[in-house]
Amino acid sequence: MTAEPRPPGPVGDTIAALKRLPDLRAAIEGLLLFLIVVAAGGWAAHSGVLHLKPLSSGQLMTTWLSAFLIPTMSEELIFRGWVRKGAPIAAACSLLAYILWHPVQTWFGLPFGRPEFTDPRFMGLIAWLGLACTLARLRSNSIWPGVVIHWGVVVMWKSLYGG
Repeated sequence: MTAEPRPPGPVGDTIAALKRLPDLRAAIEGLLLFLIVVAAGGWAAHSGVLHLKPLSSGQLMTTWLSAFLIPTMSEELIFRGWVRKGAPIAAACSLLAYILWHPVQTWFGLPFGRPEFTDPRFMGLIAWLGLACTLARLRSNSIWPGVVIHWGVVVMWKSLYGG
C-alpha cells in the first residue's frame, strides 16, 4: 500500500499536521504547556495586566464556538501549520510573526485589533502563548495540541477578562 501523495512544501506540511493526532506523550506535554500559559495569565491578572470582566452565561457558548475559528484555528494554521521539526529558524520566524501580528492588527485598525495588543506586558503573554503552541507543534508533529492550548487561553481571556 502506498502513501497518498500530498502537496509539497508548507501546504503539504499543514495538511499533514491537521491529519496527525498527538500521541499520549504529546497530549501530556500540551497539557503542561497549557498550564504554564495559564500560570502566566494568573500572574497577569495579579499584576494588573488583565482586569476581571466576566461575560454573562448567555454569551459563553457563542464566545467559545467563535473563538475556535477566529482566532484559534486560523492563527494556528497560518502561523504554525507549516512549521516542522528540525527547522528552528522557520519556527522562530513563525513565532516572531505571530507575536508581531497582534500589534499590527491594532496599528492598522483591523477588525480584531485590541488596544492591549500594543501593551508590552500583554505582548509578553502573547509570546508565552505563541511559544507554547510552537513547542507543542514541534514536539507532536500535529497542529491539534497547539489548537487546544490556544483555544483554552482565548476562551479564558474572552470569558473572564472581556477580551
